[in-house]
Parts: sequence; C-alpha cells; structure tokens
Amino acid sequence: MIKKAISIIFINLVILVIPAISMESIYENLSNPESKNRILKVPADFPTIADAVAHANDSDWVIISPGTYHENGIEINKPVTISSGWKLNGDKSVIDKTIIDAGDKILFTINADGTEISGLKIINGDHTLNVEAKVTIMHNHFIYNLDGMSFESGGGGYVGYNTAENDRDDALDLDIVSDDENTGSDILVEHNVFINSDDDGIEIRLFEPHNQNVHYTIRDNRIIGSNNAGVQLISYDEFTGKVFDIHHNIFENCKTGLGCMEGAQTREDLTGATKMDETVYFYNNTVTGCKMGATGGNRIIAFNNLIVENSLGGFKLFGPNSVIRNNLFYENGEEDLVEINPDVVINANIFSVNPMIDENTLQPSEKSPCIDAGISELNLNDTENFNISPEYIAGEAPDIGANEFGLDKKISQKITSIQVDAGENQAVEATAASVVLAGRIRNADGTSIICNWKQEQGPAEAKILNPNKLITDVILEKEGIYRFSIQCSDTKSSASDLVIVRYFNEGEGIQLFLSNEEINTIDAEDYAYSYGKVSTVSDPVDSGNKFVLLDGSTNDSASFLEFSVGTSKYSVCFIWLLVKNHTSGKSSLNVNFNNNDMGEVFVQNNNAWEWIAAPEVISVTAGQWPVGIVKNEGGPISVDKILFSFDEKFNPND
Repeated sequence: MIKKAISIIFINLVILVIPAISMESIYENLSNPESKNRILKVPADFPTIADAVAHANDSDWVIISPGTYHENGIEINKPVTISSGWKLNGDKSVIDKTIIDAGDKILFTINADGTEISGLKIINGDHTLNVEAKVTIMHNHFIYNLDGMSFESGGGGYVGYNTAENDRDDALDLDIVSDDENTGSDILVEHNVFINSDDDGIEIRLFEPHNQNVHYTIRDNRIIGSNNAGVQLISYDEFTGKVFDIHHNIFENCKTGLGCMEGAQTREDLTGATKMDETVYFYNNTVTGCKMGATGGNRIIAFNNLIVENSLGGFKLFGPNSVIRNNLFYENGEEDLVEINPDVVINANIFSVNPMIDENTLQPSEKSPCIDAGISELNLNDTENFNISPEYIAGEAPDIGANEFGLDKKISQKITSIQVDAGENQAVEATAASVVLAGRIRNADGTSIICNWKQEQGPAEAKILNPNKLITDVILEKEGIYRFSIQCSDTKSSASDLVIVRYFNEGEGIQLFLSNEEINTIDAEDYAYSYGKVSTVSDPVDSGNKFVLLDGSTNDSASFLEFSVGTSKYSVCFIWLLVKNHTSGKSSLNVNFNNNDMGEVFVQNNNAWEWIAAPEVISVTAGQWPVGIVKNEGGPISVDKILFSFDEKFNPND
C-alpha cells in the first residue's frame, strides 16, 4: 500500500489508560459442552428448527443438518444453542451447507441470556437476529440480510468470527440500551469480516439515558466496502457514559473508517459530532482507500493508527478533549487533519507525501513515526492519565495499525476468497444519456477473472454495453429504480454485489424525520425523487397549497413518487394518503416501503379529497428509508399529503 520509503524512528510510545473491564462478565454465559443436557437434531428428531426450539430445555443444543431451511419468526425465551454440525466436530465446511433463508423477516428474536447462534449460513433476513439478551453469535455466514445482527434494548455479549456480505443496511447493529426498563451489557466484537454493507459495517446508536456505562470493545475486525462508515456512532446529543475501545481493525474502501454523527442522524455526511462527549479510544487501526479516515466527537483518543490513501483526508472534527498522537498519515487527500479543534493535543504524528503539507516545515516531533514498542505517559489537559495494556502495543513486529499486531497472533481473518464491489448507489437525472457502473475487485488470485453485469430489477430493460467488463456504460430509457448485480470469479472462488440506480426526472426534496409526536406529515411536493408523468400543481381552491398529479399507468409511463423517511428508533407506523381521483371510475395506487410492495389501494371518489390507508402496517427500525407511491391503474390521481401515525386507532377522516 505504501509506495515510497519512510524513515522509521523509534520513540517512546504514549500509553493511554482505559478503565478496566472484566471480560469474564462477557464470557460467563457462553455455552459449555459439559453443561448441555440434550442434542436435538433437525430434521432427524424434529422437522423444523422452530419445533426443535419449542421442545428444547435450558442449555440444550439444537443441531441442524446440512440443507436449506425456510423459517422465520422463532422466539427464543430460554438459553439454548442453535448450530450446525460444526458445533460437534469443528468442521467449518458444513457451515455454508447449513442454510437458513429467513424470507425477508426476523429469523430469531432472542430474549434469553446464554443463547448461542453459531455455525450457520443465514440469508435474506430483515433484522435477522433480533437480540434482546446477553448472547453469543459466532462462526456464522450472513448474506444479503437487512441488519444481519441487531442488538436492541437489553442486548450484549459476544460477536466473533462471523462473515457478513452484501448486507442491505448494517452488518451489525448495536443499539444496546441500559436504563430502568432494559439492562444492556458490555459487548465484545472481534475477528469478524463485514463486506459491502449498503450502510455501515457496524452501527451504534447512543440512545439517550444517562449513566449507562456500557463498554464496547471492537477489535481485530476487517470491514470492507461499507457505503457509509466502517463503524458509525450516532449521538443523540445527550451524554450516556458509554465507552468505546476500537482497535486493531482494518477499514478498507468505506466512506469513512470511523464516523460520528449528531442529532440522531444516520446518513453519513462526514461532518462529525460536535455534541458527542462519550470517550472513544481509536488506536492501532489501519484505514485505507476510504473517503475520510475518521470523523470525530469531542473526546476521541486516537493513536498508533495507519491512515493511508483516503481520498478526502485523514481525521476531521476532533473536539476539544481529543488526542491525536503517534499516527502515520500517508498520501491522503487535500488535507490530513481537517477542522481539528485548536485545543486538541496533536503531536508525534508523521505526515508523509501529502500534497498539502511541506514536510520541511514540520517540527522534529511531528516527523516522528507512529510506531513504538515502548511505554510512556501522556497528560491529557493536565487532568487525567490514560493507560492501555502493553499486549496491545508491544509485539514482535512494529505496531503500525492493525496489520502488524505481533507475528504469533494475527488478528484479522485472512480473506482467501475474491471480493467484488459494485460501487456506490447512484441517483441520476433523466437528462443524462447513460450511467456508468464501476465495479472493483479485491483479493483475486492473479489469474484470469470472469465478470458479468446483470439487471435484477427495473421499470424497463436497460442496455448494458459491456456486461463482461468491470466498468461499463448503461443506457436507461425509462425513469425508475434499477438494481444491477455484478458477479466475478477467479480460479478459486466467486463473489457478487448489488448496486441501485435511481433514474429520476426531478431533484431531491425534503427528508421527513419522524418525531415523537402521534402523527407526522409531509407534503407530497416534498418528495425525494419522482419518475414518469409527475407534475406539481397549485391548488385552485387554496392558493397556499400545492399537490402532485400522477398521470399514466404501468402499461404506459409509470408515475412514481419516492419520499425519504427517517426515524431514530423502532416504530410501528400506519401510513395515510390524502388523495383525489380525477375520473368517475376507480383508480389505484401501490405503496411500497424500502422498495418492497405493501399492496394496492383504490381511490373511488370523483374530484374529492379523501384520506386512504396503506394496506399494510410497516415496522420501521432506526435509519433512513424510502417510501414510494406508484400510480397503477385508472385515470389521474392527485396526492396532497402523506401522514405517518404510531396510533393504530387514529383515523384522519374522523
């Protein structure tokens, strides 16, 4: 990765003291073979996983034979182990042969401490493992889930040695809360590989209760190709007392390695979090090929990191109680350190081959490298000393980021299979003649590689000009949402990834963020995107009002509005539309959530506004989601407002 020689000078390394935590508290509930009562086999003893779980006693093992199982909605209210034959004999080859397809729903809701989910290939779920207890999740393979592992309310425990690929949101969601109603616990996340998450590799919401004192240890993971952050911390602008140890991780080709956001916002915009006061220890990480190395909060202790070839810059917006010391910044973008508070302690870093920095003007201490195996002490604002265990500093190899953490204890899984990245999702105005799909390949074996682009979804057939090349032009002739996949293979393995292209005919509108009010409303003209025959019209009766006219049908030219709706917590929402049918007959609309069809609704009144309910209730987890309205059949329909209610008894027609 580093192309030019760097002179290495050993210095006394800063030692930061982190409040000690007891790892015994994390491991005390891990399953122990000596404590198991029975082995329940699926399908030999029970035909389904749900049936085996229902008949299991505390500490029983449910062992699933190789095969594909279509199951979901399983409640786990007792401490059991659910695994494959890997649990019995350690044979890793059976993991990918033991497949559970969750059918775009929750697979397991876990409410019992001591539960273990291990040795399984889990696909196509939505918040697939919904964890509300202290559990163990290890040696699983997650593919194309939406939040493969989701820790909510009283969650915690251990997540290790898992691989998650092509997650439709976050590979690991850690919304742990500890308050009067929920007792969250410390969590250790280690030795995982998260590849091509559509949002974040790991997302953590700092929900508002004070004095939670939950400790997160995130170490020795490899996070590749996240469209937003490798690890994202979302502040609610209230101090929680949570502490984060993020060390010896490798972040590659994400928008940012560490991303801190404020105001409960999750769309990574690289602005940092000026109201986030939690302590984050960020050390011995390697961040490479991202847009930004890290965006910070007010108390980020960053040292011994290798920040290399990030296109926009290294560290951004580290607040007044932060420390940036003994890091190596090499060939990053316009600036290595951007918008750093002047009160931040910055010393003993090295800036190398950066076009914006004249190395001849640096002080000797600033030319020092970020590597050292010694012990020293740093006084932070003359108030506190921080230490860290020497085991995370000293090693047989110099500790320069995550790659060289001692020759005898390699920390991240070696990835032997090819990885492919389909590129970032795109939004392109329909005036453009074409779009460019740009794939990337990592970890190929050096032999010939075969690639193939394919259209998976869209309102019309797109013309892919060079489907067997990584980079190709695509001709789109009809507005709408397209989904393309690329699959690449070498002599040893194959991999695939997806990209979404929105081909719209007008610009972005306003994002609606659902508040705690009983109802939330957005005007139809504030849509994020529109497709097809769509026009905004002034109301002839109410001069201050506008509505959107949808004309055409799926047989002609689809009319489609898409709204961007965000929420900071799990919500069950009821959607209402204020609409008008301009014909004497019956017209219809389709409502969808997150590109999934919720069903058809009919509008029968002629030239009169009416509120109609979407046919299905939606379960919205924290995040930003697309909500769509599609003109389906019949004559023109006008849409004035969309209303979201948390009250199932609310009816705007009353």
